[in-house]
Amino acid sequence: MQRFLILTVIAVLAVSSVFAGRLEKVKEFVIAEHAKIIEIECDLAAGEFTIKSGAIEEIAAIEIEYDKRIIEYKIDYSERGEKGYLFIDIDHRKNRSFSDFHDLENNWDIVLSDKFETSINLDIGACEADFDFGGIRLTNLDIDVGAASGVIDFSEPNKSRLREINIEAGASSLEMHNLGNANFEYFEFSGGIGSYDFDFRGKYSGESIINIEIGLGTSEIILPRNVPVRVETEGNNWLSSIEFHNDDLVEIDDDIYETEDFENAKTRIVLRLEVGLGSIDIYWKR
Repeated sequence: MQRFLILTVIAVLAVSSVFAGRLEKVKEFVIAEHAKIIEIECDLAAGEFTIKSGAIEEIAAIEIEYDKRIIEYKIDYSERGEKGYLFIDIDHRKNRSFSDFHDLENNWDIVLSDKFETSINLDIGACEADFDFGGIRLTNLDIDVGAASGVIDFSEPNKSRLREINIEAGASSLEMHNLGNANFEYFEFSGGIGSYDFDFRGKYSGESIINIEIGLGTSEIILPRNVPVRVETEGNNWLSSIEFHNDDLVEIDDDIYETEDFENAKTRIVLRLEVGLGSIDIYWKR
């Protein structure tokens, strides 16, 4: 039986005098001993969160500024063989409440190493998010967001094949950029009430399947002009509409469209759309 190793998370604590000592500033460093593959699970409360990659030796470098009267957090890291497991949990202290997450002091800047194959699972409450996963060697990405506002970006191509991106959003406003750089096999998005913009431009290899389901809201989708595509929809009705801003598509069956070079292409996109009440506009850009 493999030894279960719990590594100590190295913490450097600096107490801030801001707001008469109400806020604490903390730096946390998560260090791997033998791990080469990292699984990250984050259960985050309301606040402001940024994630980006960095050429660092540690698994993660985290800077936190928070109101310790309201927020408490825990960071645990363990290893089993060549796999490392990082768990971050943020919660509100009992008998504490707030009316607006914009007024809550809970700010996290997370830098993840570009040296490890990484799987990420994020569960986020009401927040402002600025996530740039470009450069991280992602193999899976799962995000569940509540009343979120923010940006999800892949500013650099993923050097690993990402098996699945799964995003579930509540009443939120999200912008997603350079999604083609994720190098994904499957992209699953389910949105409730809100505004969602997807930019799927980037570097593709192989077939990428995209499923987008929107309950009530509006969406703008940008597809790369240089990648063959097949679009499957449920058609328009008086409750919803899907508009194509491209003359190159050919309807091959009821509500199924393809570019002429799709059938024999090895690198291509399959886009499936479902909208309850709202509208989707699809554009092709270089």
